Amino acid sequence: MDNLVLLLKANNFFDGQMISTDATVLRASDITEHGIHIEALEEPEWLVNLPELWSEGDEYKPLSKIRIDLKVTRILKEITVIGNVRLSIQSQCSRCVEAVRIELNPLVSLVLSPSDKLKNEEEDIEHETYQGDEIDLGNYLREQLAISLPVKVVCIEDCKGLCTSCGTNLNIENCSCDKEQIDQRFAILKDLKI
Repeated sequence: MDNLVLLLKANNFFDGQMISTDATVLRASDITEHGIHIEALEEPEWLVNLPELWSEGDEYKPLSKIRIDLKVTRILKEITVIGNVRLSIQSQCSRCVEAVRIELNPLVSLVLSPSDKLKNEEEDIEHETYQGDEIDLGNYLREQLAISLPVKVVCIEDCKGLCTSCGTNLNIENCSCDKEQIDQRFAILKDLKI
């Protein structure tokens, strides 16, 4: 659905009301003073360019459609985008390898300026821009989801993980393995006195 461009005609404007759409590609000239409300539901394939979700290891697995809820406003030529993007994913706990459901809900807060406006400013300043009249929010929204992915997934904060000897999930049951077993590579450190 991100290929859909919102083209508004004069009869689409409602005096004093915000316009609603499901498009993530907009024309800047069509954004009224009251703004546009974007409410869209995208398939998981919409995130196909995120290697974290589509790699061979299946580190993360999408469980739901992507819900997009944004308010887009324009003051002069600056476009403000505020809202959120929601997605449920599944991953494995990094300690016990059990499946974990994760709810991603990053806040979207973006100010876009025309690229020609920033020509005279220093190049090292980070600023989001758009060219021409068309604004594609899709890549920015995908980026927000990508940076909201957890670095380390745990099922619960005090997950005990797996026994290093027999592989038993220590959250479910205790095992009879020797807990004092020392890796022979570090055995010499046992007698070290500091």
